[in-house]
Amino acid sequence: MDIKSFQTNLDLTNFKFDKYADIVKQNEEISKKRADIYKTDRNFHIISENESENYIGIKNNEPITSKKYKDYIIYSDNENLLYYEGTNAYYAITKDTDINLLSKISLADKMFLLNKNDTTDEKVVVKDEAYFMQKMLDDMIIEQTSFMLGKKLDQSYDVWHSLGFGRSYSYANKFSPNAGNYKADNYSNQNPLIPNSYYLNSYANSNLIDTKFGKAELFLDLAGDNDRLGVGSFSSNSQLFRFDSDGNGFVDKNDTYFDKLKIRAYDKDGNEIIKKLSEVVDSINLKDFIDSKSNALKKLEAQKDNYGTIEGYERSLELLKDYNPYSIFKAEVKYESLTQNDLNELSKLADEDGWIDINSNSGAFNGLLGIAYAKQGVDGNYRLEELSSYPHTTNFGFNNVFDKTTKEYYWRDSDKNSYQNQQYTRFMNLYNDYMSELKNRDEYINEFDDETKAKYKNVKSSVMLSIEREFSSATGLNFTLENLQKVKDNFEKDRANTANMLKDTDALTAIKINKNGTFTLKFNSGREIIVNELYKDSGKAFDVELNLNAKFMSEIELNQNIDLVVSAAKVKDEITGKLEEKSLKDLGVEIIKKLSNNKFALQTNDGKTIIVDQIYTRFIQNKDNLIDDKDKFYPKPLRIWA
Repeated sequence: MDIKSFQTNLDLTNFKFDKYADIVKQNEEISKKRADIYKTDRNFHIISENESENYIGIKNNEPITSKKYKDYIIYSDNENLLYYEGTNAYYAITKDTDINLLSKISLADKMFLLNKNDTTDEKVVVKDEAYFMQKMLDDMIIEQTSFMLGKKLDQSYDVWHSLGFGRSYSYANKFSPNAGNYKADNYSNQNPLIPNSYYLNSYANSNLIDTKFGKAELFLDLAGDNDRLGVGSFSSNSQLFRFDSDGNGFVDKNDTYFDKLKIRAYDKDGNEIIKKLSEVVDSINLKDFIDSKSNALKKLEAQKDNYGTIEGYERSLELLKDYNPYSIFKAEVKYESLTQNDLNELSKLADEDGWIDINSNSGAFNGLLGIAYAKQGVDGNYRLEELSSYPHTTNFGFNNVFDKTTKEYYWRDSDKNSYQNQQYTRFMNLYNDYMSELKNRDEYINEFDDETKAKYKNVKSSVMLSIEREFSSATGLNFTLENLQKVKDNFEKDRANTANMLKDTDALTAIKINKNGTFTLKFNSGREIIVNELYKDSGKAFDVELNLNAKFMSEIELNQNIDLVVSAAKVKDEITGKLEEKSLKDLGVEIIKKLSNNKFALQTNDGKTIIVDQIYTRFIQNKDNLIDDKDKFYPKPLRIWA
C-alpha cells in the first residue's frame, strides 16, 4: 500500500494487524536501533507494558496505549509505512523517516511533533521528513524570536519546551544525541537589558512607536516572512532596549538586528502597511523611554500597600533611590573625566605610601566604583573598562572566592601566570561551546535545499545568542565569527597580553596616584597596571560618545583622522556659562594640538585656542522631511461584530 492509497482508503477504525510476529520483529529492529543511537544498556528491544516508558509497544495484535502521550504506534506488515492515531487526527510516516528522526530527537519529542498542530480532519495526514524538518525550523525561529524579545516560549509551538523537562535550548542537545549537555544558563547571568520598570515611562510601556509617518506597531521578523508564525510582536516599546547591541543608547543601523525590525501600520482606508523600521526612522533614542527619578519614586509609593511589611517597602525605596537607569548603556556614553576636585577628594583616602585601599574605604566606593580606565582591545581600539571591587559584572567567570570573615574577594590561585591562564580557559570554553552549537546547527540545516539554507543560515539558538552577548561584553568587539577567531588567534600568539585585553575578571584592591599624574591599579590576582587617566560615572547618558582613540593618537594622526563634522567638544556657552556639545566644524577648528596633561588644544579659524579634556563622537540624526498625507499612518481600524 503506498502513501496515496493509504491516505484515501485506509479505515483505521477497523484496521487489523496481519502478523503479530512481523510486528514484534519490526518493533525490535527499531528499538535496537534506538539503543545503538543512545549508547545505553537499557533494554529497548523488549516490548514494554509500562505506561511511564518513553516509547510504545505492541502486544497481542493490539497497541499498548501510553496515557501520557495519548497515541498509538501501529506497526503493520507494510515495511515502508508506520501509522499513528493521534488525539484529533491520523498520521502516517515512512519507517526511514521514523528512524532518521530518532537519530536526532528523542521519541518523546517525536510523539509531540506528530500531534503538533493536528487537525480534526478525518483524512489521514501524511508527514514526511520534510514536514518535520520545516516544523523544527519553525521552532528555531520561535525560540530565537522569543529569546530576543525576552518572552517565555509558547508551549503550543515549541517542541522541546512543551514537555516541561526544563531542557536547555541548544542545537547540540536537539539534533545530536551524543553532543553533550550545553546549558543556556552557563551564559545567562547577564546584566539587565531593560531598566527597572519604575523608570520606564508611558512611551516605553506603549506598543506604538512614533515615526515620521505616524504611530506604528513593532515586530521582529527573523525569517523574512513578515512574522508568519505570529511570535515577533512587541508587547511594549521597552523591548527595543534589547536591540541596542552597541550599547550607545540608540537603536540604529549600527545595531546587529536593526534590519530585522519591522513596523505594522494602516493607511486611511484601513489597509495594512508593513515596512522595515529603517524605512520610517533613522534611529530611536532609548533615553526617550526613561522616566525621571521623582516619577519612579512616586510609582513605587503608589504600590506601598502591596508590600507585606514597611521594612520591605523601605528596602525597595532605598534600592530605587540608588538605582541608575542609564547603567545599561556602555561606559563611553556615561563617563566623563575626573576633575581636579575629584582627584583632591580621592587623594584624601590615601595612606602614607600613597595607596588608596578599596576595601578599607568601602563606604566611599561601595562595590561598583563608578571609576573606569581606557583599555586597548584586540582590534587596536580603546574602550572604557569599569572598575569593580567585586567581580560580578559578567558571567565570563572569575577565579575569586568570597571570604565571609573579611568580606573580601581573594584570588584562588597564587601562580603568577594564573590570571592569563584563567582568561584563556574561560575564552576557550566560550569558543568551544559556540562552535559546537554552530556545527550542530549547520549539519542539520545542510540537509535542506539551497533556498531554505539561505533563509535559515542566520538562525541561532538562545545559547548562541547568549554566548555572542558574553563575547561582546568580554572583548568589547561586535560578535562575528571573524572576531571570535581573531581573539583565539591572539591568545595563541600572546596569551598574557590578550588576557589583559579582555574584561577584567579580578577585583580592584587599591589605587595609587603617582607623582607624574598617572595611576597604578592593583588587583587581587596580583596584577598591577599603570594608566594615564581615570574617568567617573556621570549618572546619566549623553548623546555623544568618548573618542578614546584620540587620546592615544599622535598629533599627525589626530589631524589626519578626526572627522570634524561628527567629532565634538564640550565648551562653555559665552552667555549662559553652561557646557554645550558642539561639533569641531561648528567651532571652526582647523588644528588639534595634544598637551602634556592629556588635554587637547583646539585652534580655530578665528585665531582662538580652546582647551578641552576630551574629544567626542556625535550621533547624528537626520531631520524629518514633510510627509505627504497619502503616506501617513492611521489608527488601527476597529472591527465591529454584529
